[in-house]
Amino acid sequence: MSAEISRLTPLARRFDCTPMTASEFIADQIADIRGELLEHSIYRRVDSPSALRIFMRSHIFAVWDFMSLLGRLRREVTCPAAPWLPPTDAALARFVNEITLGEECDEDGRGGYASHFDLYREAMAEQGADTDPIDEMLDHLRSGRSWEDALGGLDVPRGTSEFTRHNLDLATNGSAAEVAAAFCFGREDLIPEMFTRLVATLQDQGSRTERFVYYLQRHIEIDGDEHGPLSRRLVDRLCGDDRSTWNAAAGAAREAIAKRIGLWDGIADEIRLRSDCVEHVSV
Repeated sequence: MSAEISRLTPLARRFDCTPMTASEFIADQIADIRGELLEHSIYRRVDSPSALRIFMRSHIFAVWDFMSLLGRLRREVTCPAAPWLPPTDAALARFVNEITLGEECDEDGRGGYASHFDLYREAMAEQGADTDPIDEMLDHLRSGRSWEDALGGLDVPRGTSEFTRHNLDLATNGSAAEVAAAFCFGREDLIPEMFTRLVATLQDQGSRTERFVYYLQRHIEIDGDEHGPLSRRLVDRLCGDDRSTWNAAAGAAREAIAKRIGLWDGIADEIRLRSDCVEHVSV
């Protein structure tokens, strides 16, 4: 089947002639690279405490830069400044605010509340994972350095720095439609399937990964049942009916997934390198 025919298939299935939405168009345009991401070897490679520590050292940057994308969307659909103005779409404003609430002060599984970033940091402490790179990044930002400067000198894989740089640049300079598409199709729509694959590998490691598995399962539950469908509505709202906007948004979604693949590639290479070194020393 040719690429042109493949792209037309979802529309051809619409026997009631309902127009294709922006989110459906984007989903069709990224189906191939989305499948590539979900078949990545990283989900199987995080199969030991040492591999998990390497994974978490870089993945924490994805947990952190998520909030910059979310903050940009919050500015687009709510009014976080004074004087306040009512939102043009209360349902979308509620959706973005609900995500913000969950990310900044979710249930911690122990009767209290914590941000997802802090939950992840707690899981890193449980594993003995290295937090120096993310701590250094935040310290630089608190001291007034630009994010470009702060990111430049970190000791992380190239894929990690490129992933983070891309997302921060998008949150700062991208259009609202591009940010929404990357947020939906590069995060909310993908996270349940990515994290389900990770949980399947981690469950073999037992209670040693309790806090990290809790973090993953919270996202599987919330994003799969609620946030994924609502994020598509957000894309439809911000893309409107302009086809050039749809194409730009689809490009942003593809690039977000490509950068995620680069992030996974860098982590997988580091895990493989460390494993080879251990085997060499053992011999």
